[in-house]
Amino acid sequence: MRGFAIVSALLLAAIPASAAAPALESIFPPGGKQGSVVDVTLSGKIEPWPCSLWFSEKGFTFTPDPAKPGTGKIKIDASVKAGPVFVRAHNTEGASPPMIFIVGNQTEINEEEKDNSTLAGAIALDRAKLPFVLNGTVSAGGELDAYRISLDKGEILHARVEGYGLRSLIDPALHLHDPAGNRILLEHDGPVNLDPGFVFTVPEKGDYLISLAGFSHPPAASVAYTGTKNSHYRLSLALKSGQIAARLEPVDLGKDTPEAPLAAGKAVVGTLAKAATPVVHRYTAKKGEVHLIRVEGSTLGFPIDPVMRLLKADGSEIRKEDDANKTSDPEYLWTVAADGDYQVEVSDRFSRGGPEMRYRLTLAPSTPDFTATLDKAQYAIERGKTVEIKATVTRLRGHKEKLVATLPGLPAGITLTAPEVPEKGGEVVLKLEAKADASAFSGPLSVLFKEEKAEGAKLEKPAVFTFKDDNYRGPYALDEIVTFWLALPPKKEEPKKEEPKKEEPKK
Repeated sequence: MRGFAIVSALLLAAIPASAAAPALESIFPPGGKQGSVVDVTLSGKIEPWPCSLWFSEKGFTFTPDPAKPGTGKIKIDASVKAGPVFVRAHNTEGASPPMIFIVGNQTEINEEEKDNSTLAGAIALDRAKLPFVLNGTVSAGGELDAYRISLDKGEILHARVEGYGLRSLIDPALHLHDPAGNRILLEHDGPVNLDPGFVFTVPEKGDYLISLAGFSHPPAASVAYTGTKNSHYRLSLALKSGQIAARLEPVDLGKDTPEAPLAAGKAVVGTLAKAATPVVHRYTAKKGEVHLIRVEGSTLGFPIDPVMRLLKADGSEIRKEDDANKTSDPEYLWTVAADGDYQVEVSDRFSRGGPEMRYRLTLAPSTPDFTATLDKAQYAIERGKTVEIKATVTRLRGHKEKLVATLPGLPAGITLTAPEVPEKGGEVVLKLEAKADASAFSGPLSVLFKEEKAEGAKLEKPAVFTFKDDNYRGPYALDEIVTFWLALPPKKEEPKKEEPKKEEPKK
């Protein structure tokens, strides 16, 4: 995301000197429709009020309610592209960590306030509004959010939940009950992360119950439904295929590729149609060729957990790969040792099969590359002092070009000292120094790493802050942000000293 919009609802200079950076914990609802105005509630410690909101894309305007702290309106222009964006609360002292906000193109409904959490107290949904997105909150331990919807025989109900994907710290469970109250479906984890969904063909007309609850994420010692005021979710419901947001559905791969030898640089689409039956693809290679073999399945939205084996013509194994890059999809950088015929075998880790067990296999040219990550998403600096920004550069597939770091848009009065990136990659410590007379600053910046070579195209990439930590269980709506927030607060005014009173001379 390269576009940035700072949406201010107040003059930052008017914020008192005692202010602190906002500690935004959540936004409800966690999304809104294109071309609409959304009433939102901001949770967290945001003092003083009001604050400003920054979005990672243009087209948003935030207007706080001065009389009701923590509330306001977000206007979403019709031109804003549907999908996730980052949002921060900010003032002159700094900014909150980035939160996820989803822009949709369907009707948006917010969960009604209620006192009970039972199937008997299920809230009726208006099927005439389908397709729609329901924004809700699992706000307390043991809570079960239940909804009732009338369905006709033969209709197909599509349902998808986003909770974990919003980084709401919940592991959602989705239930479906028939008109008699019997549970007929329980979906927990989805194919790509902890967020579940289902496609259900209605066997008979009636009122069906959809209920949603959440387990703790990260997992707690007690396995029980839980919730907090910040455990928000988005439940998408539709009666037709293609009406759920495309990013929540499996990628359309088209038909399987007809059986033929693999060709370097050409993708092959396949399906593990039968359980415990791998699919074998053949390839004739020459000594010295270098290929990045990649099997994509779960990252494309399919329930497959692919395993890839590289074999010689006689079936002897050269390499076996399972997970890679914190995903269930494998890859392997293969340098061909000798001319000959080879095989790439694709199977499922749990020996499953079926029409939904699809994958895409590629032998891509091996091109040098690199990545860069930051240790933090926001930094603060003081006048006359320095702050360190630690970046980790990882060189991939033999990348050797000299890399230099730059920081475009760095305000006057703050200077950057950047060492050379090690030949093998690793940690790079960038130092920012603020002069004693530097002006106040609070805003987003990007660290760029660029190849420094005399000829040819120069690879340039921003250093990102990634959310793929130890609690990562598949992709969030957004996994990384290409900007960090830098704050140099205004100078604090010294209290005026009272002049000692002069004594009147005695007469």
